[in-house]
Amino acid sequence: MALPFVLGLAVGAGAIVAFNKSDKLKEVAGNLFNKSKDVANSSLEKSKETVEDVKQTINATAQCIKEKKEQAALEEAKEETEAKKVSVKRGRKPKAKEE
Repeated sequence: MALPFVLGLAVGAGAIVAFNKSDKLKEVAGNLFNKSKDVANSSLEKSKETVEDVKQTINATAQCIKEKKEQAALEEAKEETEAKKVSVKRGRKPKAKEE
């Protein structure tokens, strides 16, 4: 029967201590909130920087691939042109010498 009384006394004492230190608790909670907000903002900024770096890398890679495709197409066209020239030269019959 004494246990509920002691428990009530402890809870009441805790409530009084919390009420007396409410200003300090508000200050600590406010500081904790501000720190959390700062961490969130810095994480957001780092994420934005990372996204920008990834975008630049993807764009540079796409540009490189595009340039290589264009270069390969030019080389292929050049090879086809050279192959046509060679086939035309080989297909010619030598002129008969007139005597």
